Amino acid sequence: MVEDNPSRRLAHSVHRRLEDMIFTGKLHGGEVITERRLAEALEVSRTPLRDALLMLESEGLLKRRGTRYLEVRQMTVPEYMQILNIRRLLEPEAVRLSVGRIDRALLADVRAELEAVLSQVAPDGKLADPEVGLRADTRLHDVVADAAGNPLMASMIRDLRRRTRIFDLGRMPDRAAAACQEHLDIVAALEADDGAAAAAAMVNHIDAVKASIIRHLSSI
Repeated sequence: MVEDNPSRRLAHSVHRRLEDMIFTGKLHGGEVITERRLAEALEVSRTPLRDALLMLESEGLLKRRGTRYLEVRQMTVPEYMQILNIRRLLEPEAVRLSVGRIDRALLADVRAELEAVLSQVAPDGKLADPEVGLRADTRLHDVVADAAGNPLMASMIRDLRRRTRIFDLGRMPDRAAAACQEHLDIVAALEADDGAAAAAAMVNHIDAVKASIIRHLSSI
């Protein structure tokens, strides 16, 4: 087990830190990984760093460039759209199943966090700290997935969302306010124990993300 092995525990800690750097854009798509620079920045030796990099490669967040280098994987628009289409099938069902199964205090806490994020959105629709929005976004979707009562579905949803985070951050920085409101609509339906409304709100949220991407591409 990871907990009983200090070296593996360190590798997993480095993995989480690198994952966060990728998801927040500190390591951007296409960037070549420089082990020495990362080891110095994270203040770790090469061994746990390499173990962490191998984990990220196996998860599809890094890919090989030739035989010597790793780079941060860039997600293509078609790949992103395919994942959104799958999420559109899974997440409305997950939120429908979660109705009545989420603790009221937890729902209230999720609402408060989303409202706090919404209050920080600038007039241009962006957040000064995108990580704040990412955390609130992830929390709601994770709470819903966990409450659905289907561990396999929850695992699939988490994996699909992980794959799209890099793209979300880079292509839709001005969707913070809209995303928060869409999430609050989902919370409101959950608070009302309305499964149909919750599923519809989730569909609306995912469709809005797709529409935003299409608008972004048409403006390039």
